[in-house]
Amino acid sequence: MNNDGSDKPYFKHLRWIAGGAFAGAWWVKNRVEESKKSRAERDDPEGVREVCGEIAKVLDEWKADDECETEDEFVYDLADYLKENIDWEVEVQPHTPHGKPTILVGDLLALELKLSPNKGVCDSVVGWCADYSKQWVTWIVFIEASPSLVRHLEALLIDKSLERILVWLFSYNELEA
Repeated sequence: MNNDGSDKPYFKHLRWIAGGAFAGAWWVKNRVEESKKSRAERDDPEGVREVCGEIAKVLDEWKADDECETEDEFVYDLADYLKENIDWEVEVQPHTPHGKPTILVGDLLALELKLSPNKGVCDSVVGWCADYSKQWVTWIVFIEASPSLVRHLEALLIDKSLERILVWLFSYNELEA
């Protein structure tokens, strides 16, 4: 029997339970999303937004030197291009407690560059970038990778809950244009 003396079912308590479950689910989802963020994103979200916006634009405009043939030549060409076009500190292959990213920008964004990677390299890159992504926003830059390998990499990143790691694909022919 309800407080009003009627025999109608009393569902008011179910609203509290449903509301509590919804709030709990929202809280858990937000905690999971927050836990996927790098330390840089948590400590300096504005700096991360700025550096990512700038680097995305500069990467879209990058045309590698025609003389680049090896991975190291592409790395230094990209690093030099970044240094000329942004105001952020650019480090090439710094030794850090979180690994040795190819390029580190402003201690906020790690770039891992690979030339013509195969599946084994692709799988290794995921492990390295998983470590980097704890500290920095992390992007993978592939030059001359097959579309199927890139799809494999993107699926692997999703399977490992690393979908926040972006993949940039460049064709050597595009870079020469």
